[in-house]
Amino acid sequence: MGDTAELVEHYRSLVIGDETTLVVRGASVSDVVDALGGVPLADVPEDELYGEEPVWAAYRLTAIEGGVLACEDTGYADPPSSVLVALSEGGRAAAVVRDNIQAHGRFGCARDGELLFDDDEYRFVEDRSSVPEEIRALFDLAWVDLSRDELEAREDDTRAVGLAMAEVVTGIRLTPADAARLEGDDATVVAVRQLQYEG
Repeated sequence: MGDTAELVEHYRSLVIGDETTLVVRGASVSDVVDALGGVPLADVPEDELYGEEPVWAAYRLTAIEGGVLACEDTGYADPPSSVLVALSEGGRAAAVVRDNIQAHGRFGCARDGELLFDDDEYRFVEDRSSVPEEIRALFDLAWVDLSRDELEAREDDTRAVGLAMAEVVTGIRLTPADAARLEGDDATVVAVRQLQYEG
């Protein structure tokens, strides 16, 4: 449990990303932009990006040691499962952590072209057998057992838990330097369509 607690504490104190954070091991920034369907901001009408009902979200991406870190600030342009799978093909791995204004805390991950787990409100999953063993101890920290009267998790920072699980799946530990790189002038910024959910 020491390692689990340390992982969560690391991400609790790390300010990184926005409503959606995507970590991909073994990919390039252009790989991730292509998989997300990213287009230059200049190609998107301003009202579709910044209007009252935006169609697009702005993604920031940067190369980090071992892969790519990407984020967007709406919580509604997170990649569908099929994109996670595509990003993980060929020995790569991908994980997404998302919160939105509706407090839907998603965690999804894929490795070697196979979806390992994906749930739009992962802390409320009823069937814990769907959770990979490698992230179960972390998952259990944020899990809410809906069959009990007392609906409290041991850890209420679902973002920290999600980022810790992303590290386990991808093998990439995010750092303050990565956060600075993401916010730097060299970061790639593209527009990605919102609400590309499957089903």
